[in-house]
Amino acid sequence: MEALRHTFEQQLAGALPGVEITLERPKSGELGDLAFPCFRAAKQLGKNPVQLSQELAKTIVIEGATLVAAGPYLNLKLAPETRAQAVLGAILETPAARPYGSRPANGKKVIVEYSSPNIAKLFTIGHLRSTMIGHALAQTHQFLGYEVTRLNHLGDWGTQFGTLLAAYTRWALEGNTDLEQDFDWAEPAPDKRRTPLFRLFQLYVRFHAEEENDPAMRDEARGWFKRLEAGDAEARRLWSWFRQISLKEFQRIYDRLGVSFDTLAEGEAFYEDQLVPTMQRLEDAGLLVEGDKGARIINLEDVGITTPCLVQKGDGTSIYATRDLAAALYRKRAYGFDRCLYVVGTDQVLHFQQIFAVLDKLDPWFKGRMLHTPFGMVKLPEGKMSTRKGNVIFLEDVLDEARERVAAIIEEKNPELKDKAEASEVLGMGAVVFFDAMNDRVKPITFTWDRVIALDGDTGPYVQYAHARIMSVLRKAGNDWATKAQAGTPAGPVVPFEPLALPGDLEGVAAPEAQALLFELAGLPNAIAAVAEGCMATPLARQLVAVARSFSGYYTNCPILAPENAPEVRDARLALCVATARALRQGLYLMGIQAPDEM
Repeated sequence: MEALRHTFEQQLAGALPGVEITLERPKSGELGDLAFPCFRAAKQLGKNPVQLSQELAKTIVIEGATLVAAGPYLNLKLAPETRAQAVLGAILETPAARPYGSRPANGKKVIVEYSSPNIAKLFTIGHLRSTMIGHALAQTHQFLGYEVTRLNHLGDWGTQFGTLLAAYTRWALEGNTDLEQDFDWAEPAPDKRRTPLFRLFQLYVRFHAEEENDPAMRDEARGWFKRLEAGDAEARRLWSWFRQISLKEFQRIYDRLGVSFDTLAEGEAFYEDQLVPTMQRLEDAGLLVEGDKGARIINLEDVGITTPCLVQKGDGTSIYATRDLAAALYRKRAYGFDRCLYVVGTDQVLHFQQIFAVLDKLDPWFKGRMLHTPFGMVKLPEGKMSTRKGNVIFLEDVLDEARERVAAIIEEKNPELKDKAEASEVLGMGAVVFFDAMNDRVKPITFTWDRVIALDGDTGPYVQYAHARIMSVLRKAGNDWATKAQAGTPAGPVVPFEPLALPGDLEGVAAPEAQALLFELAGLPNAIAAVAEGCMATPLARQLVAVARSFSGYYTNCPILAPENAPEVRDARLALCVATARALRQGLYLMGIQAPDEM
């Protein structure tokens, strides 16, 4: 398809010298495979766009295609055999190291900061958004040729730990319930309600509930954080324990999700020794002014931000902004990145506007390199979740419930399935992760069990089932057809497949349903590129659903293994099955979802 796109662009450039050529993808294959909107060109040339489209349709000639004037659009529509050769060739004949839709290294460096949970708290369903959006962005950027650094900016510093230290020292030792003595925290407890991390969560919630009636407790929490920043031995000892048990628990969840990072060390606390130099650099740049009660702030009204950026509290302790500024300065030195993506919720939009504005003032190098990728928060039907109030849904509860619901369906529909437990985990995880990806990143999500665990419609299991159905067909076909669709060990985001020569006769995929499937497969590279461009997995998720839906029509209307099929028809249709399985497996993998061979 890339060669045909290039030819179309060249022909248009020759017919329209000096006009910027931008191609689009029609909504269906019946309209065409590529479209040139004539609006801008017509305006530049002083013509009617409909008239220009008609003129171009008569002027441009491309072998194996027809040019159709559709109102103000010039559509390129490929002949069935040309489309089949272009799409199947791109998917099946590419080298194993560079599968369909990928790009070679481009020398650009991207940092993706994602997940970033607070230590001493359990993962909630809200953490899934940052974790899996960030994972898909990291996977996709690397797939598209970028050098990617995956960072988990742990929330392991700040006033909240003053709160936790105050709560722990107030109540954890009551009644001989020292968490450090009560539990063998070296190993995860089978019941998450009995882990030290859950007990710390309970203490945190209790403290915030009681401080509403006793404001003096807030000063107690601030005092503990000041002790922590000052290096108090007991505060550091407890904080270090909080962090250690948290990292062990986090790693267990990340292993289950199939998510990894280049480092878990560069959390907020990592930049503690860089806070003073950062403040001095701000001072030297003449950016700091005194705010209320001795706080240090940076005014940003000159760049349209009316709220000043607070970088140091009146008691001398640091704040999120201080640590984020120190982190950005460190990352410039350590990574020399071209782009840094912060996958953080929409409630932090102002914070990042302030941080980026300060960095632009401090060092012009940062301008245009920093990007906040906000996402809508997960809400409950009764309102916003709050860790402080304790009204949260824990992520593992969701994953466990999804697995159990899938297991019940498998037991009912396919009780003879091998490895039912593994299949239930893969499909349950696919349901949860895909549900998140199908939702627009910026919009909030209202969590309801029925929506999250749905196994039909535009869901992960629907796409996974399409892959499993294809693999079943290929196994029945024999002659190693199933092996041709299976992949080697993934290398980063790449699922490697061995090149496969196209059948000599492609008449077997000339039917409208086969052509519709080829059209949707042709849309995958654009969908993958759109993940990086829009910083959300939604375009890829929706395109995978479109492929799965088109395969269903193809499977129903184009008998693949019918005895009456001529050998060349059978081979062409099986080749399309292999291409579809490969595309689905790679697309799901970029999102952090496995493609089962059976279900």
